[in-house]
Parts: sequence; structure tokens; C-alpha cells
Amino acid sequence: MTGEHAVPETKPLVRLLLVDDRPENLLALEAILEPLGTEMVRATSGDEALRRLLSEDFAVILLDVQMPGLNGFETARLIKARERSKYIPIIFLTAISKEEQYVFEGYSVGAVDYLFKPFNPDILRSKVSVFVDLYEKQQQLAEQEARLHESERRELELRHMRELWESEARLGEVVGSAMDAIVMFGPDERVLLFNAAAERMFRCPASEAIGGTIRRFFPPEVSADAIERACGAANTPEPESDMATGHSSPNAPIEAFLAKRASGDVFPVEASVSCLETRGEPSYTLIVRDVSERRTQEAALRDQALSIERASEELRITNDMLRARSDELERAMSARSRFYASMSHELRTPINAVLGYSTLLLEDIYGPLNDKQREGIQRTHKAAKHLLELVNDVLDLSKIEAGKIDLRLQPVEFPSLVEDLFVTVRPLADEHGSALSLEHVGEKPVTIISDPRRLRQILLNLLSNAIKFGKGKPIRVRSLPQEDGGVVIEVADEGPGIAPEDQERIFHEFVQLGKSQLQEGTGLGLPISRRLAALLDGALRVVSHGGDGSVFQLSLPANTSPRPSRAIEQELGTGVASETTLPVESPTIAPARDAVGQRR
Repeated sequence: MTGEHAVPETKPLVRLLLVDDRPENLLALEAILEPLGTEMVRATSGDEALRRLLSEDFAVILLDVQMPGLNGFETARLIKARERSKYIPIIFLTAISKEEQYVFEGYSVGAVDYLFKPFNPDILRSKVSVFVDLYEKQQQLAEQEARLHESERRELELRHMRELWESEARLGEVVGSAMDAIVMFGPDERVLLFNAAAERMFRCPASEAIGGTIRRFFPPEVSADAIERACGAANTPEPESDMATGHSSPNAPIEAFLAKRASGDVFPVEASVSCLETRGEPSYTLIVRDVSERRTQEAALRDQALSIERASEELRITNDMLRARSDELERAMSARSRFYASMSHELRTPINAVLGYSTLLLEDIYGPLNDKQREGIQRTHKAAKHLLELVNDVLDLSKIEAGKIDLRLQPVEFPSLVEDLFVTVRPLADEHGSALSLEHVGEKPVTIISDPRRLRQILLNLLSNAIKFGKGKPIRVRSLPQEDGGVVIEVADEGPGIAPEDQERIFHEFVQLGKSQLQEGTGLGLPISRRLAALLDGALRVVSHGGDGSVFQLSLPANTSPRPSRAIEQELGTGVASETTLPVESPTIAPARDAVGQRR
């Protein structure tokens, strides 16, 4: 049957499994991978991903490393332990674990790639596209293999049919309904039977074929005595007899050679010849199958195998290049941090000397100063203090990036900590004409386990910024206890606000918006504050609408977990200050997964 009226098969969509505990990350991945035209299935935990894999097939799994419950590595091990899912490619996506030991662990559990956030969407899409193509080609290979198995099954049926025809004298009904072309001829090579399948194959009606010679259906390159030898082989137990380019014998009847249609077209076939004697008169049955389509499929299969091999090699080269670039970037970051630390230490000594001598001069230790001298030395003293502040901030930043900040965890009570800071910043607030107010939601104070020194550093920077940019208007601080035992501190001013396009820039190093002579700063306070917040397992973000002031929100957990300094370096180097979910009320707050290092 040619299947002329068969309904064309609909190509199923390739499925991708996206595993991440954060819905916004899943949404971002879907947006990046949407151009691939695949079906994307979400899973918000390792357990859900494993349940999905029990009933569905996927081309690629994009797996987040850090998840509650089963983490990415544990999930990958369980996936690879199952026979159904052990060969599915896994790409790890992480914003935290950049250290080599984590990367090695990712590859050791069976990952094909390990990408760091923030990643390039085009690169991710390209990598996934390669695996989607590989998956589609594997499906095509499986289909081709199934067809080959079906062909082999039909060949076996062909042998069984020949045995049946040798045992039956009258084969009319069987021959007429056979799927393969069957041609029966006598010792004089005249066609006796030409079934419907032979009519379709050779494009010749049975009325024209019957009575004619069998040779008309073979091209001239088939040797003149090939059919005679084949018929002789069907009559005798000789092991082999040549027919065209192959051999024929009772024990190996299926051979490949060329046939010819009535139109003159030559095509490849596989055939077998059997002999049946009735009343001492031999007759020969030729069973023929057109293998043109199968030869085409085999050639396509070889081409696909070569294509897969080339794609695999290109993927390996791309992975090597990306790994080399990642190593170069890590070395550059390490060199920068060492430079910051070294220069900061070297610069503080002469700056402290300038401060010390200028202080002695201002105190008239070396004699009285006139007004112009005093004014000049005061400016020098002020500039040196600003420079020392900059050097100290750079040193803090380099320590954070190098993962060498030591946390001293102890109970910290709110709002008492903020009340103590009001004493420190009140002179600055009075100088700018800003009133300070503190509101604590709830009747009882909140106690968390954290580093009070680092918390003071963060909040002092937020209060100083609010006073400097608040235009002399009131500064409000709110302490909001959370259900999980943590706390959110909001520092709000009524200044000009921050434009949406600048709300991330303010956390970049050395970025200051609208700076004037009255608004001194190093441009490092907010970057340091955000990184310290991440170090304390918290997060720092800003909410601002143009002209309505700004609200900086510091989210802190009930307990800060001490971590190895190297792991902290990896997190802070990739912007993982945002890994902590910040429970806030305003729907306009930017997602917590922002790049670390932007500053007001």
C-alpha cells in the first residue's frame, strides 16, 4: 500500500523542563527560550521535576542549583539514577555556586553545562537549541530504526510466505492480496501470474505482463543467464548461484539487484526466487520489494549521524571557549580585589599623616593661623577626610569581593539599633533641617541574630543618604516585623526621587546622581551596603516614584547563617544579593534578582 490517503502526522512539540523555585526566573527563562518554538514545562522544586519526569519526555532540563528541599545537585543525581531520564541533558543555572568545586560537582552528577547568572540570553538559547536539535534528530533516528526493524520484520514474513507457497499448490488468493510484488513464471520464462502489487511496482497491467518474458522487467546490465542460474538454484541444493550482482540459493533467497518499470525507470529491489513442482512441471515464484525509499532513508540516516557528530564537536569547542573566558574573568576579578586591598592600605598611611598634621595646625600647636591659612587648612583637612573615607570604602569593597569579611553574630534588637543611630546622625539632620521619626509596627521589639556592626554600617549609610538628598524634609524610618521572625527596615525621604532607569545604577560603584557640593560621598556606600546585606542573608532594594521621594528597604532574616568566605565571594561576585526573597507590600518593587553593585 502506498498510503496515498493517509493523514499526515503532526510533529509533536519538543518539551523543555525548567526547574527553579522562583516563578519570575521561570518566566524569564520562558521569554528567552520562546523563539525556539518548544513546549516549556515548569517545575518549582526538585520533587515536582522528578514527578514530571515519571510521565513526560524532555529534550533538555534547565536546573537551578539553589532550591529549598532537594537542591539542584541532589535532583540531578535522582534524575540520572532513573533509567527513563538518565540520558536527558541537564544544564545547571546558578547565581551562587561559581567555585570550581561546585562546577565540578555539577559535571560529576551528569550535567552537560554549568552556566552562571547573569547569563547571555543568546548563548543560553543557542546551547538549548543545539540540544533541541539533537533531541529531534534522536527522535528521527528512533523512527528510522523502527522503520528498519519493520523492514526486517517484513523480510522475515517474506521468507515465511515462500515456505507457504512451496507447500500450497494453489496460491491465487494469497498472491492476489500480497503486499509485495509476486511474479510467477515457468521454465520458459513466460509470466504466469502478476499480482496487483506487481502492477503498481512495475507500472504494468497484469493483462500485458502475463504471457510475456520475465526479462522485460530487468535492465540490460543484469546478466543474460542470471535468471536461468537463479531458477537452477531454486531446483537444486547448491549453496550459491549468481543472479545479477548477488547470489541466490534455497537457503538464502533474498538478494538485491536492479529492476525496470514499464516506463524504463530503473530502481533497486530485493527479491527471492522459489520453485514449486506440480505434476512434475516446475514453476518459479519471484517475490520483489521496492527498496528505493529505504535506501533514501539509509542515506539520510548517515547524513544525520554525520551532522550530529559535527554538532557535538562544535558544542565541545564552544564549551571550552566559555570555560576559558570564565577562568580569565575570575582571574581578573581576583587581581582587581588584590589591587584594591593593597592600594587602600598603602594610601591610608599618608592620608592619616595629612589629617594628623592639619589637625595640629588647626589647634594652633605650631602657632596661630590667620583666617586665610585656617580656611585653606580646613579645606585640606576636609578633602583628606573625604579621601580617607573613599579609601576605607574601597578597602571594604575589596574585602567583600575577596570573601574576607568576618561576621560576628549576636542578638540585635529593633528598633533599639535604629534609635542608637539617630543619636549619631541627628547633627547631620539638624544641619540639613530634616526631622527624624521612627515607627515600629507591633507592640514588641524584634530580636534577630546578625552582625550589629555591619547593620549599623548599612543603616548609617541609608540615613546619611536620605538626609543629604531629602531637601530638608522629614526622614521616616519604619521597622516591620515579618512572620518568619525576620524584619524589614524602611528608610524614606521626600526628596526628588530616583528615575526608574537610575534605580539600578545607584548600586554601581562610584555612581552618584545629582551630586552637588553639599552632597559629598564616595559613590561606594550603596554598593557596599547591598553586598553587606547579601552577606547577612538579606537584601537591599529601592522603591521610588519620580517626585515622591525614595524608600530604601533592608530585609533581614531571623538568623544569619555563617558561610565560608570563599562561598561568600562567589555569591557577591555574581550578584546573589537578590537570592533572598524580600517580603514587601509595594507591587512596584523591582524583582529581588538584581545585579549586585549599583549605587546612589
